Amino acid sequence: MPNDTLLTDRVREIIASTFALDQADLPDDVSQQTCRRWTSLQHLTLMVALEEQFGIRLSMADMAVMKSLPQIVTTLRAYAPAPSF
Repeated sequence: MPNDTLLTDRVREIIASTFALDQADLPDDVSQQTCRRWTSLQHLTLMVALEEQFGIRLSMADMAVMKSLPQIVTTLRAYAPAPSF
């Protein structure tokens, strides 16, 4: 999984693409509460896009809390592979 800045940038791209918005229009704390296009149906579309992009399978519990850019990044960090020694 990329570092937090790269991860945040990539998630921002995915959100913008999913919701048909310009990335410049997305604040750093964009959320389901602040983005009119972030409907429940679009939320599911976003979750699928994130799973496909990062090659992961999100739990329903994780999907339920991933309602903002910061929370998505935090949750995706938990899916980062453990470092190999």
